[in-house]
Amino acid sequence: MSRTSETIEEIINEVIFKPTPSVEVVGDRIARELLKKHPYTKKVHVKLEGKIVVQTKDEQQRNIQKSYKISSFVKAFKNVSGEIDFNYYIGASAVGMTVCPCAKEMSQEYAEEIIKNRRDINLREEDIKKLLNILPFSSHNQRSKGTIIVQIKDLNNHKIDVLDIIDIIEGSMSGKMQSVLKRPEEAKLVRTAHLNPLFSEDVVRQMAKNFILSDFPNLEDHCKIKFSIESYESIHPHNVYSELKTTIGELRRIIGKSR
Repeated sequence: MSRTSETIEEIINEVIFKPTPSVEVVGDRIARELLKKHPYTKKVHVKLEGKIVVQTKDEQQRNIQKSYKISSFVKAFKNVSGEIDFNYYIGASAVGMTVCPCAKEMSQEYAEEIIKNRRDINLREEDIKKLLNILPFSSHNQRSKGTIIVQIKDLNNHKIDVLDIIDIIEGSMSGKMQSVLKRPEEAKLVRTAHLNPLFSEDVVRQMAKNFILSDFPNLEDHCKIKFSIESYESIHPHNVYSELKTTIGELRRIIGKSR
């Protein structure tokens, strides 16, 4: 056990003085050093996770800080001939706002019934439908945490920035959350989110679509990828969870057909 502990501490101390370009490179260095110190082993699994703090700007171009959870896995397998197969997994999580389409639809139906039963309002059917489609109606909404974990085989050629993964997650929600909102910004977020209601499974599909459309270079078709979301429900005593496990090639096939 001491060899394993020493390896982790040595690599971390090296990183302090010699920064590495990504967290998965740190995991790779730990895995390779462990294989040297444990020549009899057939398998090494290194997991790194933590939070990053990002300097960014909000919609009003104000400087803000946001924190996100990131993770990295390295799995190394040695065969009987001594050859080692490395697999790397990069992941990130971000929180966004989701709005229930079902509750919104019921609010629309209720509003339509009220309008039609009012004697002092006389609108054509087509005008009523038009109004119902452009006005943001009430629904229940919640914070939802989305996560993407993608496998890569080559740290030199399969470069993926966790910040790009975070952008995909946040852009796949009904609305993008931020810590500080002035009254006009709060009103705008609520309006835009309720005009884009999404079930948890809709967000998973949207994350998958946005990931493939982002066209990360050199990702091989056999590489695995997982999309998941946990919705912290506001009107239920339970949370909702959805996930999709697939490969890059399968996603490319599906998204290519749907475009």
